[in-house]
Amino acid sequence: MKWKIYFTLVGLTALLLTAYSTNVFATWMVEDSEQENERGELSANSDELTPPSTEKPSDQPLDKEFTVLNDKETLKKFQQKNKEEGGLTPSQVKIPAIDVDAPIEKVGILENGQMGVPEGTETVGWFEPGTKPGQTGNAVLAGHVDSKKGPAVFFYLDQLAQGDEIIVTDEEGTELIYTVQRLESYPANDAPIDEIFGRTDKKNLNLITCTGTFNRQKGTHEERLVVYTELQSVTEDENTEKEFDIQAPKNIEVSGSFVKWHAVRVEGVAGYRVYQSGDGENFTHVGSISAHERKSFTADEANGQSYYVTTVYFDGTESEPSKTVK
Repeated sequence: MKWKIYFTLVGLTALLLTAYSTNVFATWMVEDSEQENERGELSANSDELTPPSTEKPSDQPLDKEFTVLNDKETLKKFQQKNKEEGGLTPSQVKIPAIDVDAPIEKVGILENGQMGVPEGTETVGWFEPGTKPGQTGNAVLAGHVDSKKGPAVFFYLDQLAQGDEIIVTDEEGTELIYTVQRLESYPANDAPIDEIFGRTDKKNLNLITCTGTFNRQKGTHEERLVVYTELQSVTEDENTEKEFDIQAPKNIEVSGSFVKWHAVRVEGVAGYRVYQSGDGENFTHVGSISAHERKSFTADEANGQSYYVTTVYFDGTESEPSKTVK
């Protein structure tokens, strides 16, 4: 009985070795794998494991992406309008009426809950946790009025009058101009915090400094001066306001290795972006054509590819895609 079991095991082993050497198992495994893929299962090497492309146009400025010729002034106005909407990080403040031209540094909230002040007497502090200049709300700048050595940056702030201009600039040179509305003085411990820092539907910039008698015992002035200003928008000037329709290019076609389309004939067009897709669903930005250039894009591998084109305006607005062509 034991011999029968022994020869049976030997025979099964030989059968298994023969099957392995003739690649029977490998054939079964391949067939099973192909059947699984036909049922929609993903293999380890399937392209479907790679997420679709989410590549977007570069975040570089429009005048870097597109060549701007005679429309630089138009571009500047659109860029300034964007800064008004989104705010800017201030780096310099000018007050021509009192001959102030000073750098701005960020300040926050001190441990005692008060707004911080700049270290230098010739530097102005911007309350960075609050509103940016250009945004809706109350942006706040603070500066010293004097020191033991004499007058400081905001020494003559109390001489401002309604209508005087406050010019705030960022590191890129974009300017926002504010106009003085009024001046108010408050006791140091009784200033209307909500009016100075609180919410508003206007775009304000409030300048703060010390004023009144200097209290030697407390080491500070007894009052605070606040200059309330409001943004002077470039869109208030009818000559600089630009109206345009957000239109996608028309008559797009693929001819050989060229993608062609017709120009959008409205003011404010910076250029066009060309998008390409191999599957007709996942599109990638492949080129930017300036408004003054020929309305065509050279596609090295146009065969079997799908394309659409969008219009890009000086304010950064991008139109809906054009008709998709293949």
